[in-house]
Amino acid sequence: MHHDFFEGVEQVEATLLGKKVKLPVFYRSARSMTAVFPATLPALKRLVPDPRYAPAQVVPGIGALHLTAFEYYDTDIEPYNEFAIGVLLNDPQILPLPGYNLLRQLVRNAFHTYIHHLPVTTELALRGGIDIYNYPKFLAGIDFSDSESELTCRLSESGEHILTLRGQKVDASRSGIVKYFCHLYQFKQPQGAEFKVNALRYAMVPGWGKASLELGESHPVARELRKALLTTQPFLYFYMPEIQCILYGPENLSLPLLARLLRENMGIPLEELASR
Repeated sequence: MHHDFFEGVEQVEATLLGKKVKLPVFYRSARSMTAVFPATLPALKRLVPDPRYAPAQVVPGIGALHLTAFEYYDTDIEPYNEFAIGVLLNDPQILPLPGYNLLRQLVRNAFHTYIHHLPVTTELALRGGIDIYNYPKFLAGIDFSDSESELTCRLSESGEHILTLRGQKVDASRSGIVKYFCHLYQFKQPQGAEFKVNALRYAMVPGWGKASLELGESHPVARELRKALLTTQPFLYFYMPEIQCILYGPENLSLPLLARLLRENMGIPLEELASR
Protein backbone atom coordinates (compact mmCIF):
# COMPACT_ATOMS: atom_id res chain seq x y z
CA MET A 1 0.00 0.00 0.00
CA HIS A 2 3.10 2.28 0.06
CA HIS A 3 2.19 4.07 3.30
CA ASP A 4 5.64 5.76 3.32
CA PHE A 5 5.19 7.26 -0.16
CA PHE A 6 6.46 10.73 0.83
CA GLU A 7 9.17 9.52 3.20
CA GLY A 8 12.70 10.48 2.18
CA VAL A 9 11.64 13.13 -0.35
CA GLU A 10 13.10 16.43 0.82
CA GLN A 11 11.14 19.59 0.09
CA VAL A 12 12.25 23.22 -0.05
CA GLU A 13 10.13 26.26 0.63
CA ALA A 14 9.36 28.70 -2.14
CA THR A 15 7.14 31.75 -2.64
CA LEU A 16 4.45 31.75 -5.30
CA LEU A 17 2.00 34.63 -5.70
CA GLY A 18 3.00 35.78 -2.25
CA LYS A 19 2.18 32.42 -0.67
CA LYS A 20 4.53 29.88 0.88
CA VAL A 21 4.62 26.60 -1.02
CA LYS A 22 6.89 23.57 -1.07
CA LEU A 23 8.79 21.88 -3.90
CA PRO A 24 8.54 19.16 -5.04
CA VAL A 25 4.78 19.42 -4.69
CA PHE A 26 3.04 16.76 -2.59
CA TYR A 27 -0.54 15.72 -3.36
CA ARG A 28 -1.66 13.89 -0.25
CA SER A 29 -5.20 13.05 -1.32
CA ALA A 30 -6.69 12.99 -4.81
CA ARG A 31 -8.57 10.97 -7.42
CA SER A 32 -8.39 10.71 -11.19
CA MET A 33 -9.67 8.98 -14.29
CA THR A 34 -7.98 8.58 -17.67
CA ALA A 35 -9.36 7.56 -21.05
CA VAL A 36 -7.01 6.74 -23.93
CA PHE A 37 -8.27 7.26 -27.50
CA PRO A 38 -6.92 6.28 -30.93
CA ALA A 39 -5.76 9.17 -33.10
CA THR A 40 -4.06 9.45 -36.46
CA LEU A 41 -0.28 9.66 -36.35
CA PRO A 42 -0.08 12.76 -38.62
CA ALA A 43 -2.53 14.60 -36.35
CA LEU A 44 -0.52 13.75 -33.24
CA LYS A 45 2.74 14.82 -34.87
CA ARG A 46 1.18 18.22 -35.51
CA LEU A 47 0.49 18.58 -31.77
CA VAL A 48 4.05 17.97 -30.54
CA PRO A 49 6.50 20.90 -30.84
CA ASP A 50 9.74 19.01 -31.51
CA PRO A 51 10.62 16.02 -33.75
CA ARG A 52 12.45 14.44 -30.81
CA TYR A 53 9.00 13.77 -29.34
CA ALA A 54 7.83 10.65 -31.17
CA PRO A 55 4.18 9.64 -30.64
CA ALA A 56 3.81 6.00 -29.66
CA GLN A 57 1.88 3.86 -32.14
CA VAL A 58 -0.81 1.39 -31.15
CA VAL A 59 -0.67 -0.03 -34.67
CA PRO A 60 1.16 1.45 -37.65
CA GLY A 61 -0.20 4.92 -38.37
CA ILE A 62 -2.39 5.08 -35.26
CA GLY A 63 -1.25 6.72 -32.03
CA ALA A 64 -2.85 7.45 -28.68
CA LEU A 65 -4.17 10.58 -27.04
CA HIS A 66 -5.13 10.56 -23.37
CA LEU A 67 -7.58 12.68 -21.40
CA THR A 68 -7.04 12.70 -17.64
CA ALA A 69 -9.22 14.42 -15.04
CA PHE A 70 -7.72 15.11 -11.59
CA GLU A 71 -9.46 16.24 -8.42
CA TYR A 72 -6.84 17.27 -5.84
CA TYR A 73 -8.16 17.53 -2.29
CA ASP A 74 -5.00 18.14 -0.24
CA THR A 75 -1.83 19.57 -1.81
CA ASP A 76 1.10 21.90 -1.08
CA ILE A 77 -0.43 24.44 -3.48
CA GLU A 78 -3.99 24.23 -2.09
CA PRO A 79 -6.90 22.15 -3.47
CA TYR A 80 -7.66 22.44 -7.19
CA ASN A 81 -8.83 20.49 -10.21
CA GLU A 82 -6.86 19.77 -13.37
CA PHE A 83 -7.48 18.24 -16.78
CA ALA A 84 -4.63 16.85 -18.91
CA ILE A 85 -4.78 16.41 -22.67
CA GLY A 86 -1.66 14.63 -23.83
CA VAL A 87 -0.02 12.58 -26.56
CA LEU A 88 1.50 9.26 -25.50
CA LEU A 89 5.12 9.12 -26.66
CA ASN A 90 7.62 6.36 -27.25
CA ASP A 91 9.76 5.51 -24.26
CA PRO A 92 13.25 6.35 -25.60
CA GLN A 93 14.73 3.33 -23.80
CA ILE A 94 12.44 0.86 -25.58
CA LEU A 95 12.47 -0.16 -29.24
CA PRO A 96 10.07 2.21 -31.09
CA LEU A 97 8.02 -0.58 -32.65
CA PRO A 98 4.27 -0.04 -33.14
CA GLY A 99 2.39 -1.70 -30.31
CA TYR A 100 5.50 -3.00 -28.55
CA ASN A 101 6.74 0.28 -27.07
CA LEU A 102 3.34 1.20 -25.66
CA LEU A 103 2.75 -2.32 -24.34
CA ARG A 104 6.05 -2.24 -22.46
CA GLN A 105 5.04 1.07 -20.89
CA LEU A 106 1.77 -0.50 -19.77
CA VAL A 107 3.61 -3.44 -18.23
CA ARG A 108 5.99 -1.10 -16.41
CA ASN A 109 3.26 1.33 -15.32
CA ALA A 110 5.57 4.10 -16.54
CA PHE A 111 4.28 6.35 -19.32
CA HIS A 112 5.84 9.03 -21.47
CA THR A 113 3.47 11.80 -22.51
CA TYR A 114 3.66 15.19 -24.16
CA ILE A 115 1.28 17.50 -22.29
CA HIS A 116 -0.57 19.53 -24.91
CA HIS A 117 -3.18 21.25 -22.71
CA LEU A 118 -3.41 21.35 -18.92
CA PRO A 119 -6.27 23.56 -17.72
CA VAL A 120 -6.59 24.15 -13.97
CA THR A 121 -9.04 25.85 -11.63
CA THR A 122 -6.83 28.14 -9.49
CA GLU A 123 -4.44 31.01 -10.14
CA LEU A 124 -1.84 29.45 -7.84
CA ALA A 125 -1.76 26.20 -9.84
CA LEU A 126 -1.76 28.20 -13.09
CA ARG A 127 1.24 30.38 -12.29
CA GLY A 128 3.24 27.61 -10.64
CA GLY A 129 2.83 25.30 -13.61
CA ILE A 130 3.61 27.92 -16.25
CA ASP A 131 6.44 29.81 -14.55
CA ILE A 132 8.38 26.79 -13.31
CA TYR A 133 7.67 24.07 -15.88
CA ASN A 134 5.95 25.83 -18.81
CA TYR A 135 3.00 23.50 -18.54
CA PRO A 136 0.41 24.62 -21.14
CA LYS A 137 -2.14 25.73 -18.55
CA PHE A 138 -5.17 27.98 -18.68
CA LEU A 139 -7.93 28.73 -16.19
CA ALA A 140 -11.02 26.63 -16.77
CA GLY A 141 -14.11 25.19 -15.21
CA ILE A 142 -13.40 21.56 -14.24
CA ASP A 143 -16.51 20.25 -12.54
CA PHE A 144 -16.88 16.74 -11.14
CA SER A 145 -20.16 15.02 -10.42
CA ASP A 146 -20.88 11.57 -9.06
CA SER A 147 -23.59 9.01 -9.36
CA GLU A 148 -23.56 5.63 -7.71
CA SER A 149 -21.92 3.99 -10.73
CA GLU A 150 -20.31 6.82 -12.74
CA LEU A 151 -17.86 9.72 -12.40
CA THR A 152 -18.33 12.70 -14.73
CA CYS A 153 -15.99 15.61 -15.41
CA ARG A 154 -17.12 18.63 -17.44
CA LEU A 155 -14.41 20.92 -18.87
CA SER A 156 -15.29 24.46 -19.94
CA GLU A 157 -13.69 27.86 -20.45
CA SER A 158 -15.59 31.07 -19.66
CA GLY A 159 -18.76 29.00 -19.64
CA GLU A 160 -18.14 27.48 -23.10
CA HIS A 161 -18.28 23.68 -23.13
CA ILE A 162 -15.05 21.99 -24.22
CA LEU A 163 -15.75 18.36 -23.36
CA THR A 164 -17.37 16.01 -20.89
CA LEU A 165 -15.60 12.82 -19.87
CA ARG A 166 -17.56 10.04 -18.18
CA GLY A 167 -16.18 6.89 -16.62
CA GLN A 168 -17.66 4.01 -14.73
CA LYS A 169 -16.68 3.36 -11.14
CA VAL A 170 -15.28 -0.05 -11.92
CA ASP A 171 -13.84 -2.32 -9.24
CA ALA A 172 -10.54 -0.65 -8.26
CA SER A 173 -8.85 -3.49 -6.42
CA ARG A 174 -5.28 -2.96 -7.64
CA SER A 175 -2.61 -0.78 -6.04
CA GLY A 176 0.89 0.30 -7.02
CA ILE A 177 3.18 3.07 -8.22
CA VAL A 178 2.44 4.64 -11.62
CA LYS A 179 4.94 7.05 -13.18
CA TYR A 180 4.20 9.71 -15.78
CA PHE A 181 7.19 11.29 -17.50
CA CYS A 182 5.71 14.56 -18.68
CA HIS A 183 7.43 16.08 -21.70
CA LEU A 184 7.07 19.84 -22.15
CA TYR A 185 8.68 22.62 -24.18
CA GLN A 186 10.38 25.63 -22.59
CA PHE A 187 12.53 28.33 -24.21
CA LYS A 188 12.37 26.28 -27.43
CA GLN A 189 14.00 23.31 -25.70
CA PRO A 190 12.64 20.02 -24.37
CA GLN A 191 11.60 20.23 -20.73
CA GLY A 192 10.42 17.46 -18.45
CA ALA A 193 8.90 16.63 -15.10
CA GLU A 194 8.18 13.32 -13.40
CA PHE A 195 4.72 12.93 -11.88
CA LYS A 196 4.77 9.91 -9.59
CA VAL A 197 1.44 8.47 -8.46
CA ASN A 198 0.85 6.19 -5.51
CA ALA A 199 -2.37 4.52 -6.65
CA LEU A 200 -3.86 3.24 -3.42
CA ARG A 201 -6.80 1.90 -5.43
CA TYR A 202 -7.03 1.72 -9.20
CA ALA A 203 -8.30 -0.26 -12.16
CA MET A 204 -7.04 -0.52 -15.73
CA VAL A 205 -9.62 -2.00 -18.12
CA PRO A 206 -10.53 -1.90 -21.82
CA GLY A 207 -12.26 1.41 -22.42
CA TRP A 208 -15.06 0.38 -24.75
CA GLY A 209 -18.30 0.71 -22.80
CA LYS A 210 -16.48 1.83 -19.62
CA ALA A 211 -15.86 5.49 -20.53
CA SER A 212 -17.19 7.97 -23.06
CA LEU A 213 -16.40 11.43 -24.39
CA GLU A 214 -18.71 14.23 -25.45
CA LEU A 215 -17.05 17.12 -27.32
CA GLY A 216 -18.27 20.71 -27.36
CA GLU A 217 -19.31 22.37 -30.57
CA SER A 218 -17.13 25.42 -31.13
CA HIS A 219 -14.33 25.72 -28.57
CA PRO A 220 -10.88 25.52 -30.28
CA VAL A 221 -9.76 22.62 -28.07
CA ALA A 222 -12.94 20.67 -28.88
CA ARG A 223 -12.46 21.29 -32.61
CA GLU A 224 -8.81 20.24 -32.35
CA LEU A 225 -9.75 16.97 -30.65
CA ARG A 226 -12.51 16.28 -33.16
CA LYS A 227 -9.96 16.51 -35.98
CA ALA A 228 -7.40 14.27 -34.28
CA LEU A 229 -9.49 11.49 -32.73
CA LEU A 230 -10.71 8.53 -34.74
CA THR A 231 -13.54 7.88 -32.28
CA THR A 232 -14.89 9.21 -29.00
CA GLN A 233 -14.85 5.67 -27.59
CA PRO A 234 -11.59 4.99 -25.71
CA PHE A 235 -9.68 1.73 -26.03
CA LEU A 236 -8.21 1.96 -22.50
CA TYR A 237 -9.57 3.32 -19.22
CA PHE A 238 -7.90 3.97 -15.85
CA TYR A 239 -10.04 4.62 -12.79
CA MET A 240 -8.11 5.80 -9.72
CA PRO A 241 -10.46 6.75 -6.86
CA GLU A 242 -7.69 7.12 -4.27
CA ILE A 243 -4.21 8.39 -5.12
CA GLN A 244 -1.24 10.32 -3.75
CA CYS A 245 1.23 12.11 -6.01
CA ILE A 246 4.56 13.90 -6.16
CA LEU A 247 5.42 16.41 -8.89
CA TYR A 248 9.20 16.50 -9.33
CA GLY A 249 11.35 18.72 -11.47
CA PRO A 250 11.64 20.65 -13.63
CA GLU A 251 14.17 18.41 -15.30
CA ASN A 252 16.25 20.97 -17.20
CA LEU A 253 17.38 24.07 -15.32
CA SER A 254 18.22 26.43 -18.17
CA LEU A 255 19.71 29.81 -17.25
CA PRO A 256 16.44 31.74 -17.86
CA LEU A 257 14.53 29.20 -15.75
CA LEU A 258 17.14 29.31 -12.98
CA ALA A 259 16.92 33.11 -12.90
CA ARG A 260 13.12 32.92 -12.73
CA LEU A 261 13.16 30.34 -9.94
CA LEU A 262 15.55 32.39 -7.85
CA ARG A 263 13.83 35.71 -8.45
CA GLU A 264 10.13 34.87 -8.55
CA ASN A 265 9.82 31.73 -6.47
CA MET A 266 12.57 32.09 -3.92
CA GLY A 267 12.87 35.87 -3.77
CA ILE A 268 16.58 35.94 -4.65
CA PRO A 269 17.53 38.28 -7.51
CA LEU A 270 20.65 37.37 -9.49
CA GLU A 271 22.09 40.78 -8.63
CA GLU A 272 22.08 39.81 -4.95
CA LEU A 273 23.95 36.59 -5.67
CA ALA A 274 26.51 38.47 -7.77
CA SER A 275 27.19 40.91 -4.95
CA ARG A 276 27.95 38.20 -2.39
